[in-house]
Amino acid sequence: MSSMRNWYLIKTKSRQEHVAIENLENQKYSTYCPTITIKNKHIVLFPGYLFIHLDKERENWSPIRSTKGVVNFVRFGLNFAQVPDTVIKFLKANELINKEKFNNLNRFKSGDKIQITDGIFKNCVAIFKSSKPQERVVLLMNILGQQQSITIKQESVIGL
Repeated sequence: MSSMRNWYLIKTKSRQEHVAIENLENQKYSTYCPTITIKNKHIVLFPGYLFIHLDKERENWSPIRSTKGVVNFVRFGLNFAQVPDTVIKFLKANELINKEKFNNLNRFKSGDKIQITDGIFKNCVAIFKSSKPQERVVLLMNILGQQQSITIKQESVIGL
C-alpha cells in the first residue's frame, strides 16, 4: 500500500517554531524543524519555518492553519510549497555535521563556495553556507522554487 505522503513547508509565527511543532504533533501531524546545536544553544536553521509530512488523500489539512504558532502554508503561486524527500534526507543527514560546518563558517569569505558540485544534492550545501538566518531562508525558498517550476513543467508536458 503506497502512501501519498509529501513534505510541505509551513510558515510559523516569529520564534514560535516550537509552539507550532508541539501543537501539530499533539494533533498527530508529523513535523520536522532542522536545528543545530552550538555551545548548548539550539539554533533553528530556517527561522519562522518548519516542514510537515502530509498525505493529500487521507489527512484533513484544515486544522493546520488554525493551529497555535502556525501562520499558513507556504505557496508558490497556487501550489503548496512541496519539499522533495531528497532535501529532507539531506538536511537530516547534515544536522550531524552541521555544527562543524557552522563553526567553520567564520573562516569563509563571502563568495567562497562550500557546496556539493554534482549528483542529486548539487548545490544543496549552499543552505549551510550562510550563517545569517535570513539568507538561509532565502536559499531554501530558491531551492524549493526551482523544484516547483520543474514539477509544473513536467505536469504540463504529460498533459499534452
